[in-house]
Amino acid sequence: MPGLRIAPVFVLLTAGGALAATGCGGGGRLSHGDFVKRADAVCTAFRASTQQIARPRTYSDIVAYVRKTRPLYEAARIKLTSLNPPAKDEAAVRTWLAADKRISAALRDLGQAALRHDFPAVTAAAARVQSEGVASRHAAQTLKLQICSQT
Repeated sequence: MPGLRIAPVFVLLTAGGALAATGCGGGGRLSHGDFVKRADAVCTAFRASTQQIARPRTYSDIVAYVRKTRPLYEAARIKLTSLNPPAKDEAAVRTWLAADKRISAALRDLGQAALRHDFPAVTAAAARVQSEGVASRHAAQTLKLQICSQT
């Protein structure tokens, strides 16, 4: 699918280095600035890990794309959910990460539809990835995330 994009979170995430950057541990809430730095670090790592993955154009390309990209996306999403945002940002973070979870589900559906060579289902899943990507980017912008809010 030409132009298929994944939200930056995620658009967003992998690498053991990113886990270290997220700063696991410590029971206290992060400041807004620390949350932004750590979330953007996860998104930067995800982006770097997926930069060389070719955009899919055929059913088999889509299947390969989803198989390579979705585990990286899920790893990043999980790292982001482990961050402890300030209380004032908690609702916005939930909104953002909920959109990312829906992106992951749409990616799964996209891969399954491509396996079946089901063009209408591929189109519908790709549209969901796109629309949830917009929702994710808007939510990330609300939180003042730089990398995670980029396309």
